[in-house]
Amino acid sequence: MQPSYTQIVPRRGGGAHIGPMNQSPKLLTQPTIVVVPWIDPVVDQAGASLFSRYVELYWLPVLGPSALWILRRIAMGFETFPAGYELDCAATANDIGLSFTQSPNNSFSRSLQRCLYFGAIQPHQGGLAVRCYLPAISKRHLQRLSPALREVHEAWNPGNMSGDDTDSSQGT
Repeated sequence: MQPSYTQIVPRRGGGAHIGPMNQSPKLLTQPTIVVVPWIDPVVDQAGASLFSRYVELYWLPVLGPSALWILRRIAMGFETFPAGYELDCAATANDIGLSFTQSPNNSFSRSLQRCLYFGAIQPHQGGLAVRCYLPAISKRHLQRLSPALREVHEAWNPGNMSGDDTDSSQGT
């Protein structure tokens, strides 16, 4: 079942241009947040889709499952509203099994904060710009992975971020 989305948000210039980082907890606790795709030509070209095996294997342990599900749900909304839309935070949280209140300590807002911290979202014109592709995981983030997963990552073909060329028997 696809979540319901409202309000198309017009964008100028074909994408979100990211300004200075503002980790305001107030933005992350609003009942609705305007979300737009974060257009980054380099990452969009060379990065991995939020739905790829690469993200599942290597970004999931860094972001956490709730944060990754939020990113994926937002990206699914871009299929219907490519210019962006107004995200109903309570409904989205409920749909993925999280709580939402207008307190910074709810599980949905904490997961959004993780996305912000790890560069998967950025504040943008009173809302959020959201990546649909993630870059190759950094060496710093690789240290968060298990030794077995780091070993599999070392053997990864960097030319194929989709993850289709990795044998599933390799430590996963």
